[in-house]
Amino acid sequence: MTQELVLEMEGVSRQFGTVRALTDVSFQCRAGEVHALVGENGSGKSTLLGVASGFVDPDRGSVMIGGVPLRRDSPAQARKLGLSMAYQDGSSVGAEPVKNNLFFAAPTDQRPPFWRRKKWARRLLADFDLDLELFPDAPAGMLTMAERQLFEVAKALVTNPKVLLLDEPTTALGPDEVDALHRTVAACKKAGVGVVYVSHRLPEVLEVADRVTVLRDGEYQGTFEAATTSESQLVEHIVGRPFEAAFPPAEPPSPETGEVLIVDGLQGQSFGPVSFTLQAGEIVGIAGAEGNGQPQLFDTLAGRTPPRAGRVVCEGEELNLVSTHEAVGAGIMLLPGDRKGEALMGVLGVRVNATIQSLGRFTSAGFLKRGKEREEVDSLVEELEIRTPSLDQPVEFLSGGNQQKVVVARTFLREPSVILAYEPTQGVDVGSRFDIYKALRSRTSEGAGILVKSSDPIELSGLCDRVFVMSRGTIVEEIPGDELDEVRIVEAIVRGPGLSKEARSPLGVAMPKAASVGESA
Repeated sequence: MTQELVLEMEGVSRQFGTVRALTDVSFQCRAGEVHALVGENGSGKSTLLGVASGFVDPDRGSVMIGGVPLRRDSPAQARKLGLSMAYQDGSSVGAEPVKNNLFFAAPTDQRPPFWRRKKWARRLLADFDLDLELFPDAPAGMLTMAERQLFEVAKALVTNPKVLLLDEPTTALGPDEVDALHRTVAACKKAGVGVVYVSHRLPEVLEVADRVTVLRDGEYQGTFEAATTSESQLVEHIVGRPFEAAFPPAEPPSPETGEVLIVDGLQGQSFGPVSFTLQAGEIVGIAGAEGNGQPQLFDTLAGRTPPRAGRVVCEGEELNLVSTHEAVGAGIMLLPGDRKGEALMGVLGVRVNATIQSLGRFTSAGFLKRGKEREEVDSLVEELEIRTPSLDQPVEFLSGGNQQKVVVARTFLREPSVILAYEPTQGVDVGSRFDIYKALRSRTSEGAGILVKSSDPIELSGLCDRVFVMSRGTIVEEIPGDELDEVRIVEAIVRGPGLSKEARSPLGVAMPKAASVGESA
């Protein structure tokens, strides 16, 4: 491996008001290296990437890209020097088609004539094996979360960068898509690109990275060789204390507790028939490759999409599930996976976001009882360890982990019988993830039943009492608690009776060809 440094950051500090985001942090990435950056939400990772890309002006410190100093507050110069970034939240213009977003992302001297955008975009996407017949014409805003993440990476590679920054690139990806992305990362590495890889998924980090740098509370905790570092060692560096167990202990539900949810022959768009029961005090996982009906099942149970056939019984009451209002009224609450797009109102405060679906419990004679509202939200903020300066802090200024905890708090305030947790820790740091696991388990001790859809087999094996595996829209296997582990879940997924077309080829696209990455567009 060459020792040429393509990115050097020395003594970087940045403060926002009274919050110190970075304190004297140094970071280097070599050509042909994958250097992971890990830490809890709020540890300073995004700020450090912002400084590297020229979007955040540091209070102190310096940045060099390819040996050339970066001027302060100069993202255009950073791009010119060869730095490109795939953003976690996306940087595309939603109303514009994919071909236009690619066109404007490319350097001006590499753009084709405007009327040849579609052909150029299709060829470019084919270079990354993202070749869809209609993909170039698709509005970027209509892409799924997984498609958006893959497209962000493809768009970042249009510039043929020397340094590629990947900010949480796999949060919405399934296992096959993660493998495809990692092949692209390996191809970048082979082409001599320095890759800075930010992720909360530590097994992925140790699989793909050469070195790992840890930040905690804006301070540098060390850089470690991935080949000689364990996941538990990284967790200890990230949170500042050892974790003897990643998941809270589970007590098997008693048969006397009864069934809070009965699903019998349920059919809906892209899934069914599905039948299962959920007991009070139980956490049941839903596993499976992406594209096999899991999101549609959750949407139907939440009342967002009417069922086509079958029965759903919650707490002894048979439901029609023609609306979310009916589902919520019956005691079924959805904890959505896309917190920004489906759950939170960013400009509003923690209190308002937490209580918006539960105002009835805080009103009397049409008047809101502010004291009671604040008391209950305060209690959940303490339980979930939500880091916020006040209950009126707009949630858009909280870290991703704390935003997710606000969504969890809103769900808990309804005191549901059934919680549908869809990717409950997606894009959440290690510490916040454990807080959410503990809070979910505490609700089962109060009699709730929880259904968890997760693309992380480690999460499913550690959190759940049993797991159902879905393939082609149906449940093909049940894994009992005494057999639950990561390998068992993955084996059940891959040996199912056949995956859907979408699952075999994620998003309808082929896998990246390593040899093509780094070639000129």
